[in-house]
Amino acid sequence: MIHLMFHDDWEIYGDGSGDPEKLMFEPAKRLLDICDTFGAKYTFYAEIGQQLNMLDAPAEKWKKHAKTWETILQDAVKRGHDVQLHFHPQWIGAKLVDGESWRLDYSKWNTGKLPFDILDEWIAQGVKYLRSLFTQINPDYDVLSYRAGGWMCQPSTLLYKALKKHGIVCDVSVIKGRYRIFEDGGCIDFRLAHSRFNPWEVDPNNFAFHKEGSGFWELPVYSETSRLPHPLYLLSRSLAPLHYFKIFRKRKQQKGSGYYSPKSLNSTTEKDYYGSFGYMHYKHLLAIVQSIKGNMDLGNKEKHLIFLTHSKSFLDFRNFEKLLRELVADPNIKFSTTQNYINKFILP
Repeated sequence: MIHLMFHDDWEIYGDGSGDPEKLMFEPAKRLLDICDTFGAKYTFYAEIGQQLNMLDAPAEKWKKHAKTWETILQDAVKRGHDVQLHFHPQWIGAKLVDGESWRLDYSKWNTGKLPFDILDEWIAQGVKYLRSLFTQINPDYDVLSYRAGGWMCQPSTLLYKALKKHGIVCDVSVIKGRYRIFEDGGCIDFRLAHSRFNPWEVDPNNFAFHKEGSGFWELPVYSETSRLPHPLYLLSRSLAPLHYFKIFRKRKQQKGSGYYSPKSLNSTTEKDYYGSFGYMHYKHLLAIVQSIKGNMDLGNKEKHLIFLTHSKSFLDFRNFEKLLRELVADPNIKFSTTQNYINKFILP
């Protein structure tokens, strides 16, 4: 059985720009309706730094956005979906300029470089806020997993300590094959990550590595690596040129940015590609499912598979419907929220 989880890093752009209504709220409502039609489950990784700043914003416009944020996610939990913790630390100390635009602190963008007291404070705030917001909807709700903003979870030592302190038991930041070296010395190096699709108990100093007894787990996002440029890679896995012509045209029309990290000095010839169901052709995603089935050995018949998107850049809802229509007919697929999967397969 493949336990399939749809993850959505739910946020505006990483530099604080963008309209939450268009980038988050409208697509979320549509995605939830599509999932409910097919009995699929959805997990929002809610960007908590953004939300806590908007809740405290002096401008009424942003307080209204923060309230809509709560309403949509409470409705999602009521409908059987999930909300877990996501955090971009450049939101620490964010300033609202003229009531309209956000000025973020990019010196704090790298979670792996933050001191423990800051990690402890913000993770504590996020966990407390989410638990108080959703236990009133579902008494069994809990915050059990976390995704680092920009995948920046290395080194992991202080992050591990802070997450465990506040009851989080899983990280979901690792994508095997991802490799970035940044000008400021920051690093993402998942080339030697323990697995593409099997959960592992982490090394507290580096979530990409396995170490028994740490009491903390990694649920990796499935990825493929290729030397091909992005367009050629996509076409090689699903010959759908018209689909991708429309996708890249829409992408060019999108307004906004998200450039908040230093320049990447990455030199590897292989690129990682994860299952972004917001734009990847559904036949490509189905091929990934078949690949996972091919790796289901007799000793481990239960697999997890994470497909990941961002509402802010979701580009093809009809394509998502086609994917779900195929998946719901597959007896080897079980849709799962992340919390339910952790409760069933990790916590016991």
